[in-house]
Amino acid sequence: MGKGTVIQASQVKTLYVDETYSSKMLIDQTNSETKNVQINMGIVAPGAKHTDHNHAPSYDEVYLIHKGKAMVRLDGVEHELEPGDVVFIPGGSMHAIANRSDTEELVIFTVWSRLPEPGANPVYDLRLEQWGKSYKTVDEE
Repeated sequence: MGKGTVIQASQVKTLYVDETYSSKMLIDQTNSETKNVQINMGIVAPGAKHTDHNHAPSYDEVYLIHKGKAMVRLDGVEHELEPGDVVFIPGGSMHAIANRSDTEELVIFTVWSRLPEPGANPVYDLRLEQWGKSYKTVDEE
């Protein structure tokens, strides 16, 4: 049997992608025994809208809305979301997210069905480029 892992999000270093999005890698192979899942906490700035994009067909993704109100466009269809809502995004699907509030952050958890290979997840790649690894605590430089 494998060893479980507990991560306190407040102790995870934030990657600031740009003025509209930041993220914390919570679980991946760097800090746990997983070989099959990646969980990220994404923070979308008030009023921010991200453009449609897709992942390789072999990467499914799930959004879990934690805080705030969002609009998710999935293959051209817009859906209004609030805390507790879940979105399944099949690999290869076009999707985008927008924060519906002009004053509060949107917090979402993203779950990937497997660990990304280089080029599959630009934010994951940026984290590796800037930090040399995907996970850091706030105590690390």
